[in-house]
Formats: sequence, C-alpha cells, structure tokens
Amino acid sequence: MAKYMAFFEVDTSKTPDDAKARKAQWLASHKLVKAKLKEGVLKEWGAFAGELGGYIVVEGTAADLHAVAALWMPLVKFKTKEVLTIDEVDRITRGLPE
Repeated sequence: MAKYMAFFEVDTSKTPDDAKARKAQWLASHKLVKAKLKEGVLKEWGAFAGELGGYIVVEGTAADLHAVAALWMPLVKFKTKEVLTIDEVDRITRGLPE
C-alpha cells in the first residue's frame, strides 16, 4: 500500500471576506477533517503554525489520495509526494549493485 504526504495551502481567492462566513467555512472543513481522521481515511492532518497551510497523510492508491483531496478542492491547493518507509528504502539499497 502506498503512502502519500500532501502539502496543502488554502486558496484565499476562495475564502469569504466576511469573518462570519469565513469562520463557518473553516469550521465545516475542520468537521470534515475530524470525520476523515476518525474513519481512517486520513492517517494524519496538521496545520503549519501561523500559515494557511499544512499537510495530510493518506495510505492507499493514487485514486484514494485523489478522492480525499477532491473533498477540499477548489478551496485548498495540494502538492503531493509519495513516501517510502525506511524498510522500503533499505530493501532497495540492499539490492543495489556493489
């Protein structure tokens, strides 16, 4: 199973100027994040202090990652990296020619 780390940034052009509407939008997003963490769809979620961005960790296929990211599009922009565990990197390294 693949693991993906996706860095996100809030698209402020999609964020309401009105403070009450913006707060409601963010709280709805927080509710969705908490639900996806509880379901296990998201393995991790974190915000970067003092920024309008953060990261998520998803395990599964590229399609699984896309399905999760699509929940927040177009409000959030993502940059995604597939990550390897130390065991995967170690196995690859051991297989390198001498």
